[in-house]
Amino acid sequence: MEKTEKLKVFAQEMKEGFQLVKEKRDDEALNKLKPFVELMRRSSAPHIRLFSTYSIAQIRTGDLEGFLQTYAEVKEMEAKSEEETKFKEQLDGFFNDLMEELQKDDGQLS
Repeated sequence: MEKTEKLKVFAQEMKEGFQLVKEKRDDEALNKLKPFVELMRRSSAPHIRLFSTYSIAQIRTGDLEGFLQTYAEVKEMEAKSEEETKFKEQLDGFFNDLMEELQKDDGQLS
């Protein structure tokens, strides 16, 4: 298979993962996106859209530890476009909501 064909397949798989998150099919999305996230982590290649989308699926499936790890990675990445800035801001919203929920839960325990 030629390099361009492999890249097309790679890009298509990632797009499908993004679409699954949009459709709130988060378990499927995590399975589809996980290899890309791991690849980007190994190569230290920042990909804000991928990591943000992945972390949204993580929080919606209840993987709070995974979400917090991915969120921390995104916070370290520098946004290079308006779109990337929006992804980071969206993620900040999820993080803030999570923290508020955890504080509420804390309050109920005491």
